[in-house]
Amino acid sequence: MFDYWPLQRLDKATSTIDTVVACVRRQIELLREYRARLIADAVTGKLDVREAAAGLPDEGDIANVEPLGIIDNVTDNADASDRP
Repeated sequence: MFDYWPLQRLDKATSTIDTVVACVRRQIELLREYRARLIADAVTGKLDVREAAAGLPDEGDIANVEPLGIIDNVTDNADASDRP
């Protein structure tokens, strides 16, 4: 029979992309929930905005923040098995 490994490889690659998209969408959803909760807490007085702002990093420190690595984990796992 014919060997369709290029199609299987393409399916694997698009599967990885779909997984990354799903992860990013979930992160966006969680960030929106967190934002809504944060706004609600600030408006109702449960959060002292001045105190919270004092604990934020300076703009220069933001460049040194480590990435979460979620997307890297997904792509690393896919790269190991993309060959027939």
